[in-house]
Amino acid sequence: MIYQSYELNRYIPNIELLLYKMFCSPLTSWDERKAGIEDLLSGNIFGDKGMQMPIEVYESLLRTLTVRPKKKHYKKVVDYIRKYEPVDRVPPHLIDQVISVGINNKYPVTLG
Repeated sequence: MIYQSYELNRYIPNIELLLYKMFCSPLTSWDERKAGIEDLLSGNIFGDKGMQMPIEVYESLLRTLTVRPKKKHYKKVVDYIRKYEPVDRVPPHLIDQVISVGINNKYPVTLG
């Protein structure tokens, strides 16, 4: 599905922004999220299914964060990578991209 969305980019400009909106927009309301556990990924459609996504998706999300910076969305992407991706699957260039986006926007980089 995600690779097909990149094919759509020829016909629909800014498909990366659509993926970004899908990833960062929760399915639950604010009250439902605050009543439960303090989890950044509660209501995330990908997180609820525990999906491991291709590395290109994380790169796309981080590129979109460069253009439309928002601290809570940055924290969601980093938390998703920490929670659902095994350490051996995360390439060094993705970690460099996470750190550079964090430094450029003055966000705390907490990959630990």
